[in-house]
Amino acid sequence: MKILQLFSDWKWTGPAEPVVSLCEALTKEGADITIAYRKTPIDFPERTVEKEVKSRGIKHHDGFRLNRYFSFKDWLFDQRAIRSYCAENKIDIVHTNLSHDHFTALFSLKNGKNRPLIIRTDHKRDGMPANMFMNWAMTKTKGLVTYSKKIMEKDRRSFNLPEERTCIIPPGIKVYNGSIKDMKGDLGIATEEKVIGVIGRLKPDRGYDLILKAFKILRSHMENVKLLIMGRSSQVEKSIKQPLADLGIEKDVILAGYIIDEYFSVISTFDVFVMMRAGSDGTARALREVMSMGVPAIVSDSGMLPELVTDGVDGFVVEHNEALLAERLRQVLKDDNMRAAFGARAREKAIKEWDYSIQAKKILGFYEKLLKGR
Repeated sequence: MKILQLFSDWKWTGPAEPVVSLCEALTKEGADITIAYRKTPIDFPERTVEKEVKSRGIKHHDGFRLNRYFSFKDWLFDQRAIRSYCAENKIDIVHTNLSHDHFTALFSLKNGKNRPLIIRTDHKRDGMPANMFMNWAMTKTKGLVTYSKKIMEKDRRSFNLPEERTCIIPPGIKVYNGSIKDMKGDLGIATEEKVIGVIGRLKPDRGYDLILKAFKILRSHMENVKLLIMGRSSQVEKSIKQPLADLGIEKDVILAGYIIDEYFSVISTFDVFVMMRAGSDGTARALREVMSMGVPAIVSDSGMLPELVTDGVDGFVVEHNEALLAERLRQVLKDDNMRAAFGARAREKAIKEWDYSIQAKKILGFYEKLLKGR
């Protein structure tokens, strides 16, 4: 079985990490897998798909253009290049991840008696759009993969997919076991102060307004607590800074910015983590990274979040209500035993359930089932 994974981007965005890490895990399982991505077009100092693929020793191909910002010239080039590559290398499965590479593969491989099976992973937070274009695409697609039961149910309804053509895999994560630096002093946090952590793109649609309002309520009942926000966005003025000024809580909120080198050290300062809405990829990587560090989380009941946090076991799941969120934060921060127990269970879940090898084995089984039913 020979597999080609397509990823039509070069940036290290939300879906990039799970795709590259899955390919790495499949390689370790002995699968003959190649990942094709858009070659980095500029000199870029931060992480890219190309840098990560090469540093992890994953078999790769950068001869396609995979330009998600539509270019007819690039599209036409890939029609021929993908068809030729699959024929020459006897590819059995083409696994697509973004709408551009999905449609590119469908058009490139639409003809041919022994064409590869085409599979799509839905990385979207709210499921794929149920429009006429995607409906057509899914009729030509052999299998669908999601990380969430909720999203799979939505997609199956939208595209009338039989269960045997679908596969739900657990989200994967690499548990960090490296060194940790004490960051409280660097961040201006006193030793006795509790820390509520937030990580993400600082966009207005991520529920930060509710978090800030809840923190103000909590702050009126509890001393020695700080809210630490890690992330960046061109919309930070609208999403964070102006609401902070309106609420009058600037002195108790730390805007840590975008952190790379000391990322896990900053996470280690958190006593509890909060997320009201995942990013556009939906798998809430930051939440899972925090939980893998033994930090309990409080999340909303939207999207996949309730599938990641078990209410009352390794954190809390709340409705979009600032008073309720404030009360749950107070409970966790005041009860040292609860906080420790939640954190230990969160880390255990990450280790036992979110290992990429589990994900890889399930995907390989799905590939084999689809090929047998060909």
